[in-house]
Amino acid sequence: MAILEVKDLQAGYGKVDVLFGVSFSLEPGQSLGIVGPNGAGKSTLMKAIAGEVALKSGSVHLQGSPISGKKPEDVVRLGLSLVPEGRQIFGGLTVTENLMLGLTGRRDKASSKQALDQVRGLFPVLNTHAEYQAGMLSGGQQQQLAIARALVADPKVLLLDEPSLGLAPTVIMDVFSKLKEIIALGTSVVIVEQRAHLVTAFAEKTLIIRAGKVQATLTPEDAKDEVALRRAYFGAGA
Repeated sequence: MAILEVKDLQAGYGKVDVLFGVSFSLEPGQSLGIVGPNGAGKSTLMKAIAGEVALKSGSVHLQGSPISGKKPEDVVRLGLSLVPEGRQIFGGLTVTENLMLGLTGRRDKASSKQALDQVRGLFPVLNTHAEYQAGMLSGGQQQQLAIARALVADPKVLLLDEPSLGLAPTVIMDVFSKLKEIIALGTSVVIVEQRAHLVTAFAEKTLIIRAGKVQATLTPEDAKDEVALRRAYFGAGA
């Protein structure tokens, strides 16, 4: 059974529709990339899955149970966490305080210390900079904190919206290396990215979204063909 199933999802803002019948499924321990031009609906899709944008039609199932229409905090408790675009950490709070906020969405409170130890092992900077104000961290360190804050809630599915945004190439590679470790530990991952080549090579499959619809599905092999990748991204006329 798919751990996450999105079926015929239609969503938008007010009377303006952004997504039109988006469907996909994600298996346990699988990685999925989502790419497309600006304004294609990628971030709206992440927010709709996470309960931050209401669905107009369609459904979202997590581990076989419907989560459509539930509040974002309830979606987190059910096992789905979103790392939003821009990270949205609390800059005036310490690293530890940011992590503690992530624990509020955790179902099993008894294992909170174990969860904190795990993310500090995965991201050592969170340990060495535990009492730093989060706003003092570099962009890459803040991204690690944002991912760790989502992970301590014990998600079965982790959504990441533009995790490479504003980061240097070497830092991006480090972040994606950590994502591989997270997937290896059993968490399924969905990554929205502007860097189509990067995520297509990384994920087991990647969806191309244009004009609010899934236009194509790519595999890592497609990342080797720059021309085909560009055409899938921008359309046949590219």
